[in-house]
Amino acid sequence: MRSWRRSQMKRVLWLGIGVIVMAFLLSGCGRFRAPGRKPFAGRIARTTTLEPSASPIPEQTSFEAGPREAKVRVVAFYPMDEVRKPLMDLLKSLAKQYQGKVYVKCTDIRTPEGQEARARAGGGGPGLLVNAQNSMMIEAKPNPYRVDFNQDMGRYWTAEDLKAAVAQEVAKAYGK
Repeated sequence: MRSWRRSQMKRVLWLGIGVIVMAFLLSGCGRFRAPGRKPFAGRIARTTTLEPSASPIPEQTSFEAGPREAKVRVVAFYPMDEVRKPLMDLLKSLAKQYQGKVYVKCTDIRTPEGQEARARAGGGGPGLLVNAQNSMMIEAKPNPYRVDFNQDMGRYWTAEDLKAAVAQEVAKAYGK
């Protein structure tokens, strides 16, 4: 009698493990992604994981690079601190790479002017706009994907995503 009960308990345990594994797989966790696809492609998150900046607000709360009449405009609203220095350097390098074709402006969102400018641009938190769009379809071969620049760099989009978006907009505006 004991061996029968023990075998039944093993069956129930294995059944429970199977149900948990199936629920995990059916929920989309562990789902196979085609190469080149972003994990959040097609989904636009409505929150930010950007932590508040503890650094002081710098004396210079904005910078501009490139001609204002350029056809491709990149406008960023982020705290201008040491954590975002790689992003600021990336923005400056884009204006330098596409001289005369790309205008870049970054405003510290922690200042009243930055918050007001961000509200006028149609957002509330940190983010980036490429030609007044915060979300863009990147025409990558073989798998195009959507990037949401309304989030922080590194988790929702990468430097390569921004470079691809700017290159795509320069090609549209000025030809290849």
